[in-house]
Amino acid sequence: MNMKQMYKSLFLAVLLCLFAACGDDEKVNPSLTLGNESRPLWTTRGGLYSEMDLTMAVQLTLQNELLPYASDGDIMCAIIDGEVRAVRELQRTGGEIYFDLIIAGNSGSGRVTLKYYCDKLRRTFTLEGWMPFSPDIKPTNDGKPYVVEFISTK
Repeated sequence: MNMKQMYKSLFLAVLLCLFAACGDDEKVNPSLTLGNESRPLWTTRGGLYSEMDLTMAVQLTLQNELLPYASDGDIMCAIIDGEVRAVRELQRTGGEIYFDLIIAGNSGSGRVTLKYYCDKLRRTFTLEGWMPFSPDIKPTNDGKPYVVEFISTK
């Protein structure tokens, strides 16, 4: 291989490395692409809170990756054993967004699944078995809303 071919090969190798490195930064998480879902009509059934013995009050917020897409059209619900046990629209206080959920249950109720509809992305995110139903849980995590990781960042 002559010197000219060697430089050409080296130049192409450097370009290929630069192209590959730039491409990694531009990958978009498929969960953050626009979907085509309509806003769900989640509701709790009448009499739910009077039939259940206990409630679990929690304040939840979104992970950093979803925060830029939060809007007033968003809604979150808590589900136990396939039944909607709490529904709340997005709330705002001092620039912070959150969802206050008062989840109805009985002692021995199963794990809480969370569903979040993002209006800007027109898609629903689900976190199965977020935590067990626990009326004794603190409503916040050291005074801050619990951060819900709906999408994997790995």
